[in-house]
Amino acid sequence: MLDSADVVDGVVPKNARCRCGGKSFNLAVGFAPRGDVDVRWVYLGLRCTRDGVLGCCADWMIDYSPSSALLQQV
Repeated sequence: MLDSADVVDGVVPKNARCRCGGKSFNLAVGFAPRGDVDVRWVYLGLRCTRDGVLGCCADWMIDYSPSSALLQQV
C-alpha cells in the first residue's frame, strides 16, 4: 500500500479481531501532514462493524520529501 512495496517482503499480515469477537471492519486511511503539502505519518484505522469500536491497526512515518503523491494513491 502506498510506498510500502520495498518492505512488504518482511511483513507477516495478521487477521484483525475485535474484543467483541467481530472480524469484519470498515477501514480508513489517515494522514498527518508536514507543512502544507508533505505527508509525515500514515495511519490505518479500523471500525468494528459489530460493535463500532475504533482502533488503529498500523502507522508509519514518511521520512522523505516530496510525499504529496501519497495522497493521490488512496
